[in-house]
Amino acid sequence: MENTLICTKRLFDLIKLPYNSAFLNGKLLTHPEPHSLLSISDTLAEYKVESLALQIGEDKLDQLPLPCVVQINQNPYPYFSCLSKVSADRVEYLDDKGKTAELAKAEFITKWTGVTLVLEKGEDSGEPGYQQRRKEQLTYKALLFLLGAVGLGWFIGNLVGWDDYSSYSIGVLAIVSLKLAGLFVSTILLWSEVDKNNSAITQFCTGGENVDCNTVLDSFSFGGLISLSNLAFAYFFSGFSLLMFSSFSVSGLGLLSVLSYSSLAIIPISLYYQGVKLKKWCVLCLWLSGILLLEFGASQFLLPELNSSTLSEWSVFSFLFLASVLAWLSLKPYLIAKTDLYAVKSKLAKVMSNKEFFDHFLSKSRQITSNPEGLGIFLNGINPKYHVLKVCNPYCGPCARTHPLLEQLYEAGNIDLQIVFVPGGGDEVRLNTIRHLLGIASQGDFEKTRQALDDWYSQDKKDYEAFAAIYPLNGELAKQESNIKAMLDWADKEQITHTPTIFINGYELPSAYAVEDLKYVLQ
Repeated sequence: MENTLICTKRLFDLIKLPYNSAFLNGKLLTHPEPHSLLSISDTLAEYKVESLALQIGEDKLDQLPLPCVVQINQNPYPYFSCLSKVSADRVEYLDDKGKTAELAKAEFITKWTGVTLVLEKGEDSGEPGYQQRRKEQLTYKALLFLLGAVGLGWFIGNLVGWDDYSSYSIGVLAIVSLKLAGLFVSTILLWSEVDKNNSAITQFCTGGENVDCNTVLDSFSFGGLISLSNLAFAYFFSGFSLLMFSSFSVSGLGLLSVLSYSSLAIIPISLYYQGVKLKKWCVLCLWLSGILLLEFGASQFLLPELNSSTLSEWSVFSFLFLASVLAWLSLKPYLIAKTDLYAVKSKLAKVMSNKEFFDHFLSKSRQITSNPEGLGIFLNGINPKYHVLKVCNPYCGPCARTHPLLEQLYEAGNIDLQIVFVPGGGDEVRLNTIRHLLGIASQGDFEKTRQALDDWYSQDKKDYEAFAAIYPLNGELAKQESNIKAMLDWADKEQITHTPTIFINGYELPSAYAVEDLKYVLQ
């Protein structure tokens, strides 16, 4: 999945289409075929970016609209790449690690399978709900920046008292920097326990056939539960937190100096275990060994003759150490479950996208007994394979959420879409809204009807008066009474109890399926 995600992100960057990484990641991960070209194509459709899959020859390479997606042959499996530049003799694309690379055109052609996905960004292209997610992301980043600024101010404020002791100032800065570096590396190690195949992590752990971080980390744990990554993180986190809580007190620094002796003993044990016993090396573990060595040197040479640590410092460090170990043990199952959830959703989507299963369940569901022909609004598809009837209420929230999903299917030309309205209360404003939508449709302008439906359902707060002002009518409202009565009579006969109620080719959508699943089975 990493290649499809990296490739899609690169496409969006090149066509200057804003996106939220978490949203995009979720769309690709939960696709029935997350490693396929179809997953990219379907995701582009979510962003209203048109795409077309082609199998073309090498003579058409210079004519491809860029950027585009191409399939590259590579052992053991081919992967999808973003092609960004094609010149007379060079090609620019993403390699299998997601880095921009250049290759001679002749060599690229030998790797290219000819499978290509071309795309075109439209005026309405964009991520659904992007602005809201962007606002939330900016708020989170602002809080994070504020936290960092306050922490930095606290750190600088406590250093002011060391002005007359430059050696101590440098020593404190060195210790804090090394603690942060250790925190960074150990955090990567912790995350590797949750996502072992993450491309960003694997880039840290490359360097030859004898380099394998996962093998080293999985080979040892305390009680089968506490990993080396957990202990490393707890050590650096507790040391950094102690410095902050004690305002860089001499006794706190003294405790860290004592601890640096014990941590120093870990280095030869780690090197022996990796080099002799496992004959595998963990690059990140070697970095941690280097940080521990530097930390020992900074404590002994830049911060000599420190005061003895007190019981209070030992208690704080011990509490933070144990708390961080237990916190990770509690958090890790949740993070693994969240990662596994994407895989489960993808497998479920694969089952739900099986047309044979869908047809079987559909044939067993409730069938329409009264002919709905002529009711409501009817939109003809280009090459319809299915007739989709949606019974909805103009003021129903779930109806509004299903509208863009059905609209997407209609745009693909796969379905005829019929919309039957029920007022859901019968007050005059609701009835007028239905009359107005039917009146617009009665004018025979399908594009105007579609736009009116989009405008109505896209409103966060439904305002009939404002809508009516945008779509004025001349006498069409009074002509809709018979249509409304026919829809209400039909809904009573069919015992419609909730909205939206969806019928596919005369059969009610099975309860196991959501409207979102239709994009996989109605193709």
